[in-house]
Amino acid sequence: MNFIISMQAEARPLIDKFRLTKRNRPSPFPVFESKLHKVIISGIGRMQAAAATGFLIGEMKNMHGAIINLGISGHGEFPTGTPYLANRVFHPENKTIHYPPPVLNLPIARSALQTCDSPEMKYPQPIGYDMEAHAFCSTAYKGITRELIQVTKVVSDNPKDPLASFHPKIATTLISGQIESIAEIVEQLENLSRELKLEPEVLDLIGQVKSVHHFSVTQSHQLEKLVRHAHTLGFEIAELKSLLASSPNAKSLLSSLDQKLEPLRMLQ
Repeated sequence: MNFIISMQAEARPLIDKFRLTKRNRPSPFPVFESKLHKVIISGIGRMQAAAATGFLIGEMKNMHGAIINLGISGHGEFPTGTPYLANRVFHPENKTIHYPPPVLNLPIARSALQTCDSPEMKYPQPIGYDMEAHAFCSTAYKGITRELIQVTKVVSDNPKDPLASFHPKIATTLISGQIESIAEIVEQLENLSRELKLEPEVLDLIGQVKSVHHFSVTQSHQLEKLVRHAHTLGFEIAELKSLLASSPNAKSLLSSLDQKLEPLRMLQ
């Protein structure tokens, strides 16, 4: 399981629970990890979140690992300490709206989440407010299947209890108070990740494709994402091989496969 978290204070309960150790070798972001889990501390804001998510995707050996954007957020309605999953993520100046798939069967609140460029202190709507989630989703969706990308927040402030001043201990306490709920989210996403692993024949085909054309790291993730989706939608291996034979380069292949899948997606 992989996490993008803006502050180390928010990550501390996970570091303790999963017994993560800090990476010693050079890295553009602080990394805490074990054989099973990895936490990237992005820093606050959209640019930092996007860069950290891109760095994480570049490090992932396959697309089967899930990613969670975890942290505290303001909310226009929920009480402080409430954990919730974002079901709609948007930024007021960006036309793209993200809808994390509702794949988790958990008794946890759901809420829309607006990403802001500065802390929201007026809470104009009964939704969540953070500073990273939209950029996280925008970057993660380019390389990882959407079912394995989730945004989980814990409410730190609201109209009745505004955050007049912030101290890192607040974030640590709030996340720590919901660590078992977070662990349940992790368990379900890990189970889903295992279910989405590709069959050997499909993995062999991906290997063949990569031996014919040069793929960047990002293109490799896009290829695996599209092939998994094609397999899920019943796309025949023979047709995938035909696309490979007729595509002059990696970019062309990815574009052709995406176009072939679009009518099938509309039938879902």
